Amino acid sequence: MDPRVMTSDCTLRYATAADLPRIATLWRALYEHQLAHGMRLPVPAGAFEAWERSMAPALGRFAVVSLAEREGAIVGFVAGRVRALPPFFGGGAAGFISEVFVSDTERGTGLGRQVLAHAVDWFAAQGITRVELQVLAGNPRALEFYRELGWHEELVQMVWEAPAVTRTGGS
Repeated sequence: MDPRVMTSDCTLRYATAADLPRIATLWRALYEHQLAHGMRLPVPAGAFEAWERSMAPALGRFAVVSLAEREGAIVGFVAGRVRALPPFFGGGAAGFISEVFVSDTERGTGLGRQVLAHAVDWFAAQGITRVELQVLAGNPRALEFYRELGWHEELVQMVWEAPAVTRTGGS
């Protein structure tokens, strides 16, 4: 598998740990976009740095970040990890795509499809035949994007959040 692919004037390649700081702006834009589409988890200060520290040592072995570069600038990325399937589902491994983002200026150009396919190719080269991702229910454009690419819904994630509790003295 060739880790570097040219598509018109764009290059797709797999990131190294040294590349990760360069995607900070896009990573933060992704989560701003997610919050605008109904993500309920807040993104705390230092979240990108924590993500970067967790991703860097696993790159190439248990994790992938596929980059799309145009004229030296990173304009899109897909990040994912390998995770174990439970023994009661036969064990083995599955890929999990955790982040997919293309800059606003590149949306609608087909770059998202290309960078996602590049990341899925990495999983396939690892012998992984199942790749999963999650989409916010409030993001119908993303749902349509993945469906057009042959992805399908398997489950719906539900979330329960405890009501905020105000303590006034005592225990």
